[in-house]
Amino acid sequence: MKLYSPITIPLLRSSRLQSSRHGFYSTSSKTRLYRKRPSRRYVLGTLLTFLVPYTGYALYVTVSAAKEIDVRDRECKQIESNPNDRSFKGTLIKYSPLQVLGRYENPFTEYRIQTIYEFFFNRIVEVFERNRGGIPPDKHQMDQLMPVHKPKWPSYVMTDSKSVLKYNVVADADIPPKKTGPSDEDIPIYNTWLGQSCNFVVYNGLKILTDPLFSDFLIHETFGPKRITSLPCEISDVPTPDVILVSHNHPDHLDIKSMEFWKGKEPLWVVPKGMKPFMEKHKVHNVIELSWWQSLQLIKNSETYYISSTPAMHWSGRSILDTNQSLWCSFMLSHKGKPVLFHAGDTGYVKDLYLRIKERYGEGCKLALLPCGQYCPEWHQRPRHINSREVLNVMKDLEAKNVLGVHWGTFILSGEYFLEPKQKLELLAEWEGIKENCYCPELGKTIKIE
Repeated sequence: MKLYSPITIPLLRSSRLQSSRHGFYSTSSKTRLYRKRPSRRYVLGTLLTFLVPYTGYALYVTVSAAKEIDVRDRECKQIESNPNDRSFKGTLIKYSPLQVLGRYENPFTEYRIQTIYEFFFNRIVEVFERNRGGIPPDKHQMDQLMPVHKPKWPSYVMTDSKSVLKYNVVADADIPPKKTGPSDEDIPIYNTWLGQSCNFVVYNGLKILTDPLFSDFLIHETFGPKRITSLPCEISDVPTPDVILVSHNHPDHLDIKSMEFWKGKEPLWVVPKGMKPFMEKHKVHNVIELSWWQSLQLIKNSETYYISSTPAMHWSGRSILDTNQSLWCSFMLSHKGKPVLFHAGDTGYVKDLYLRIKERYGEGCKLALLPCGQYCPEWHQRPRHINSREVLNVMKDLEAKNVLGVHWGTFILSGEYFLEPKQKLELLAEWEGIKENCYCPELGKTIKIE
């Protein structure tokens, strides 16, 4: 044991304090200065450890997707020498699902990959926007601007017997050929808009719910984003659908509440490829996955329908970690060789995509549900969402008879005034002379499309 004299002890204490002031290690104290220097290095090191590989990954995905798109385009041109001579074989080459490093990417020249830098930069900009969306502070004024109706379902929907729904994924060759000319019978469609892209559709006794969303918030009950309008009805008031179509797994197109409520054997959920594990995680097992251009045959009351998954220009993910692990899509419902209902989900505009969808499933779709909101700022949103002018372009490409503009007026997810999508779309439709066939519905109000 080493002994110190009474004179040595205070000197030793003084030297320890002096050493601490210069940032040297001391068993008795660790100065703030000593702690700050390495913490800054650790933060910088951690950021670089993440950002450098991520930047390399983003560049690799961008270059790989561009190369594959170029290869597909050349192969397609060998089959389709004339740009107006579009064939389904060329369509499958050009617009089949594309994967890079196990994740789905968009096979469209119009698409620009969104990096986390762009994503978080835009989120920061949103923090400094005042009264984003122009929401009126007075609820009475909001109710006047956005009327909300309690749905009045067709009487036969409420009394519909529980008919057995038969279904089977079929090969493309088994789909009846498209029919041209007027339909043999004029069966109406009943559509009730419930907010965002959630619609309750009834056609010939077949009940379809699109992109179910019955929650008052998207991500967090306190921090939101929260609904800006009231729910037209509670989820328990909605007639049990035969089929639920989910275009992708974003929280504003599929909420946990809907999965909890309908997680039994009924109804049948139709989702994009790669979503089934997520659905089963939430105890939803009656699920059919469809990849682009795959079709599902449905038989109800001796009537046969086909639901086909068609491409969309968008992305998927409930968080950063599962980004693009599952596919995204739109859906076409066909009956007796004629297109009846097109549910676009979320999509940007692709100049020849909807022309190809029309040529595969036929022109004259009775009703197209097209998103018309969440497009501002366009530098950020345009590759993934369409604006009002592009809604009319899609309508023209599909030769759809009627269009309802949805995906607006429910949450504030972009910078435009919350009524702007409706106002612009209806103004443009009036200029084109189609205001009776292209407009935005009111929440909860059932519309009959002849």
